Amino acid sequence: MSDQGVSLPEWSARIRGLLVRLKLSQAGLATRVGVSPATVTRWMKGSHQPNSAAYAAIGNLAGAPDGIYFWERAGVDPANFPDTNLRITLSSLQVNLKDFNLVSSRKLSSKVIAERSTAVVLPLLYVVAYGDRVPPKPHVPLSEAEVEDVLMAPLRWCPHPESMISMRVAGDSMAPIIPPDAIIAVDTAVTERDALNQRLTVFSHRDLGFKVARLQRLPSSDILVSANHKYLPVDVSDHSKWKVIGAVVWWVSKDPMESDVVNAQEN
Repeated sequence: MSDQGVSLPEWSARIRGLLVRLKLSQAGLATRVGVSPATVTRWMKGSHQPNSAAYAAIGNLAGAPDGIYFWERAGVDPANFPDTNLRITLSSLQVNLKDFNLVSSRKLSSKVIAERSTAVVLPLLYVVAYGDRVPPKPHVPLSEAEVEDVLMAPLRWCPHPESMISMRVAGDSMAPIIPPDAIIAVDTAVTERDALNQRLTVFSHRDLGFKVARLQRLPSSDILVSANHKYLPVDVSDHSKWKVIGAVVWWVSKDPMESDVVNAQEN
């Protein structure tokens, strides 16, 4: 496939093909993936390729087997897809594997893979969500966040697969519900404050970074309430300063006892 006679990179041609298959416009793809229409235009021309987070979102939108190409470009180890089958691994993350639809190592057709696969690839962004008033590190806007790793999760855990991201949690503001150093999955398609009332939510402050807590809508204000009540509520009523990132839909963490064992061994 070419653009005005110029040969396009394979990734650009595949994105074009995906638009045709899904009957999506460039603006529609931009909305589904969470980028600007101008960014999609650059992809279509082959001048700038998607970053890892965008590749993961495109892969989730495409679904298996077509999505495997985009997931690989997002950084998913191809070893996770032996014989082109969607065999799902999560390395050290403690997730019940029976929630995954594992495809065996025997040869299967693409049709069978598409029917049986239930995986979603989430970019793990190099940003930290916290609940207290002191940010743990300089704030990085979500649009500039680097992808630290990628995770794979069951499709039924992800209400809007192409809009899912993940990030780490710092501190104990959400303990005991969400322990320190947990990884939270955030559905960025849910941003209406009314829909988020009483739900765990991630907000972004233009200077202070990402905060995670339960949103409570009061008659005269919106506040974030931490699970650990030693942290005071945070007023997020000012829409010009506080932007909704999305709803926290699930999280994973390691057994804290494992850290104790590692520290003892190191000492």
